[in-house]
Amino acid sequence: MAKENKQFIEDDLTEIFSSGYTGKSHIGTRLLNMITDSKREQCPPFPRQIQVETTNICNHNCNFCAYTLMERPKRHIDRDLFKRIVTESYECGAREIGLFAGAEPLTCKWLDEYISFCKETGYEYQYISTNGALVGHDKFKKILDAGLNSIKFSVNGGDRETYKAVHGKDNFDKVIDNIRFVSAYREKVSQDVYLGVSFVGMPHTIASFDNLKSLISDYVDEILYYEASNQSGQMSEFPDPPYRDCHLPFNKAHFSLEGYMKACCNDYENLLAVESISNMSVKDAWHSKRFRDLRQRHIADDLEGTLCANCIRASKCKPQPLNTELVQHKTFWREEG
Repeated sequence: MAKENKQFIEDDLTEIFSSGYTGKSHIGTRLLNMITDSKREQCPPFPRQIQVETTNICNHNCNFCAYTLMERPKRHIDRDLFKRIVTESYECGAREIGLFAGAEPLTCKWLDEYISFCKETGYEYQYISTNGALVGHDKFKKILDAGLNSIKFSVNGGDRETYKAVHGKDNFDKVIDNIRFVSAYREKVSQDVYLGVSFVGMPHTIASFDNLKSLISDYVDEILYYEASNQSGQMSEFPDPPYRDCHLPFNKAHFSLEGYMKACCNDYENLLAVESISNMSVKDAWHSKRFRDLRQRHIADDLEGTLCANCIRASKCKPQPLNTELVQHKTFWREEG
């Protein structure tokens, strides 16, 4: 996006779900368009956007993130499985892809290969969110050269001390350096590249936000602020998200690294996994009875017993999996006794 001389934007994405939102954020506008275009019906068309969990490994342990509680085995997606998901989804109409889900995509050694494959397949927009601390300039060169269209750095402390307290690692200076490098190097690739930074605000971190802006506002397209929330009902000590209706089951397809179609990218234990594509096609999984039933529960506001209820209805019941065969570690949801 730098090639288009975009003006720097600061935006509070917490406000996007209010009727009076007037922000100009690139990510905020994309999200708002997805919400507006969502068809809340049992059998919506296959979505234009998919998100694939290339890895569930993260090098940080941010204290607002449900990754710290995850019990699933940590590994990368099988490369052939990834290519099958990408190809079948493209044939169904997908044209945009996120190559991450709740962890650190740069722990995946084949990320640049995956980006190249998606570009060759025909995907028009590829994006990641990263803490930006694991790798150096060479890896960022590779993923930009491969065709990445959008990269958002998650920086949740505006100075070294605050950053370390949140992320659990002393990587603040390295991340700022990587942001500045990406800002310069994106001018050398053929595609426009969006560069943003997000900041999850908490009472003990907000004071450092202005310092972060002073360090990077000349290098990025936008800085996005939003308040910490309950991580899809998995972090009950944080507030509920600022919305009651969720568009994700209706207009975005999520895939776990095991090859499960899910209703949410922020579901760390596959409680919202509906079907395994080892048993059916991607298209059939999208239109499966389990997924249709979940969508109907959203439409009817009948979510109790699901992770969705913990997220957007403040339920305190233990959520049950939509498909028990797809949950490997059951201590999160099994009733005690």
